[in-house]
Amino acid sequence: MPRLYVDSPLGADLSVPLVENQNHYVARVMRLGQGDGVRLFNGRDGEWLALLDGAQAVCSEQLRPQPAGDGPWLLFAPPKRDRLRFLVEKATELGVGRLMPVTTERTEPPTVKTQKMRDWAQEAAEQCGRCDLPDCLEQAPLQGVLEVWPADRSLLLCDESGGGKPLNQVIERPSAFLVGPEGGFAPQEFDRLRAHERIVPVSLGSHILRIETACLAALASWHLRSSGASVVHTSGGAPTS
Repeated sequence: MPRLYVDSPLGADLSVPLVENQNHYVARVMRLGQGDGVRLFNGRDGEWLALLDGAQAVCSEQLRPQPAGDGPWLLFAPPKRDRLRFLVEKATELGVGRLMPVTTERTEPPTVKTQKMRDWAQEAAEQCGRCDLPDCLEQAPLQGVLEVWPADRSLLLCDESGGGKPLNQVIERPSAFLVGPEGGFAPQEFDRLRAHERIVPVSLGSHILRIETACLAALASWHLRSSGASVVHTSGGAPTS
């Protein structure tokens, strides 16, 4: 049974209009028709079974209540397009709460199309079973983001120098991860990061990781820890990309 993200409210007997590409998908790809079931979610009202009725679907019963949205934020220097799509899709599957592309001294000029990130995140959420979408923010200068950083949220810096603490020792809620650009942070930039009062350098292991690999390693560690599973980490350097 296909899952579809919608903007409309969901509730017993509510009719929910489907957009053109969704109607094409259920009719032409999935070969569904009048009275067949789809699963709908909107990030607010949980997941609902709905029955197709022309170009809309009528909510029948709630399958799951809306879970608490407490996923970590991810600040990252954007990789190139194909790798960026992979990052967004997998980060969504791993429960990221907010995707925040940032510009560093060694980052290319802003090229991230925020709506495209939202589209990729929506497809991933529909496939993986989560009941909400991560917030997708416009690319912004890292320094500006840090100047207004909330006092109640730690920021775990994936430390390319190898001097960070093992990640599983410092993950907390609410939290965020920061992954730098290819080639790492510039020396003065890195010194400023380490001096920030809310930033905690962490290690992801002994290998040099690409941007998307470092992002997913950090999120996977959080995901396993939050689900109660044990995580094993090595204690070497922890680079980003």
